[in-house]
Amino acid sequence: MGLDTRAEVGELQTVQNEQGDKVPPANESHQQAIRDAVGNPDGATIQTYSTSGTTPEQLPDLTIPDGVTALIVYLPGNSGDVYLGNDTDQFVPLTDAGHVFSWEGSNVNDLYIKTNSAGDGVGIIFEGAQ
Repeated sequence: MGLDTRAEVGELQTVQNEQGDKVPPANESHQQAIRDAVGNPDGATIQTYSTSGTTPEQLPDLTIPDGVTALIVYLPGNSGDVYLGNDTDQFVPLTDAGHVFSWEGSNVNDLYIKTNSAGDGVGIIFEGAQ
């Protein structure tokens, strides 16, 4: 007996969950919540941040959508290195054009940067508009 690949599926009454139990299928609002959680957000956030001095500065308040990775990019016009970290230690160096740090946190403002020259900075880019 072969596999029937042309059969039609009628209305689903139950589905099997990961424990093997029969449960009702997802309704429209549950399916939309799943699409929202795993789908690509609309738009993009693209900003630059330049320091005003040479002491650590917090990056701007930009919420990163769930499941999205933000990229912190060294700006080609920088005159020196940029260091990333938290509010007490900035030890991750970005030293040249093309250097990127990926951040999977919930907000860009969890990161601080320190530069050797005021006016140097980073680009910030991720999926999802602010």
